[in-house]
Amino acid sequence: MATKIRDYAKLAADIREAVGPDNIISAANCATRLRLVLKESPSAEVTQKISEMPAVIKVMENGGQYQIVIGTHAKDVYEEMAKLMGDTAGAEAAEVKQGLFNRIIAAMSAVFAPFIYILAAAGLVQGMLIIITHFAPAFAETGTYAVLSFISWTPFTFMPIMIAVTASKHFKCNTFIAMWCCMALTNPDWGSIAARIADGETIKFLGLPMAQTTYTSSVLPPLFLVLVLSYLERFLNKYVPDIAKALVVPFISAIVMVPLTILVIGPVSDAVAMGIANAYNFLANNVPAVAALLVGGIWQVFVIFGVHWGVTPMNVANFAKYGCDSFQAFQTCAVIAQAAACFGVVLKTKKKDMKSVALSAGLTGIFGITEPAIYGVTLRLKKPFVAGCIGGAIGALVISFFNTKYYVYAGLPGLLTTVNAMSDANPGSFTGMMIGVLATIIITIVLVQIIGCDEKEK
Repeated sequence: MATKIRDYAKLAADIREAVGPDNIISAANCATRLRLVLKESPSAEVTQKISEMPAVIKVMENGGQYQIVIGTHAKDVYEEMAKLMGDTAGAEAAEVKQGLFNRIIAAMSAVFAPFIYILAAAGLVQGMLIIITHFAPAFAETGTYAVLSFISWTPFTFMPIMIAVTASKHFKCNTFIAMWCCMALTNPDWGSIAARIADGETIKFLGLPMAQTTYTSSVLPPLFLVLVLSYLERFLNKYVPDIAKALVVPFISAIVMVPLTILVIGPVSDAVAMGIANAYNFLANNVPAVAALLVGGIWQVFVIFGVHWGVTPMNVANFAKYGCDSFQAFQTCAVIAQAAACFGVVLKTKKKDMKSVALSAGLTGIFGITEPAIYGVTLRLKKPFVAGCIGGAIGALVISFFNTKYYVYAGLPGLLTTVNAMSDANPGSFTGMMIGVLATIIITIVLVQIIGCDEKEK
């Protein structure tokens, strides 16, 4: 059971001591998990010991990481862990061999998790504006709307700069050099040059033609920029004399990385992101029912294994190119289903302590955070988790019949973000969203009452 903890420093110290201070290579956090990269996997006894610590919901090893599910206090515990680790984190990361998939997932988690709440909050502002202008169209012409609108879009417009900060920490390179390079990509002057190229003009850099790719709201181009920068920076730090490093390293890094991104890294990585998005969109546009059943039914399985950050580039690419995304609409049903399963347990179980845990986890799930629901209730009792997967699949299937999409990015899809489905151009979208959500909640709760939950669970 997750409880509100006040001594984050003690929990961080206890976890560090349990896994071994010298065994930790690096630490990171996402919305609900403390993620550690370790030299050696702890024993089953150590894992059991950590899982029994106050506020720890679940401990697992996946994606090359030792993941400790804590809940909404994960960030607080991580900050205390970072203080204990000091500057030694990551010093020997190269000694640990991880598969490509594990490294990708670890990078996605480390890069996006720190600012996901910023994107979620910005999405709520956009959702609020959608509701207001739907009932009062004239509000869209006011200065108040204009200010709130550009506030809500700012994190998405300058996402490459936020990625520069988090990615530079993950890949161990100079944060300010990474920010400089990514700010150059979002500079309006480059936007003007790209527009001229898009209009048919040929513009070259050192004789090489440049592509029309723009980088505001982009994900993979800045991510790969910082990855390559980390290798370049290490090379320069090795061979540039100490007396000249402070000036020469950022100078060479910028004049190499920005053009290299514009000429090669940007167009290639952008094509990769759009290729993944197009593959999903092909499925969603041609057999939407299948896409809905898959996303609504098994999305929470991805959450269990902590690999759910991998779809972020695809979602962002969809919003950047098409202004909408069906994946997050289907995903919302999967999230709401686990919250509904918790409420179903509240109605079904006879145990007071389980009622309390399920109610708390269900309320958290409403805000798009399902780990407490999964590990504290539904997966722990098994049958409610299955009920949630079925309810999420059916709810997503229902909304697929209405061509429901999200028109605003949702950092944490949940009940509050359903307004993101509102669109004057697609009036059936929000209607379908509401019907699908209602179907998800009712079916999930009813299923829990029918199939029950294991009352023998300790």
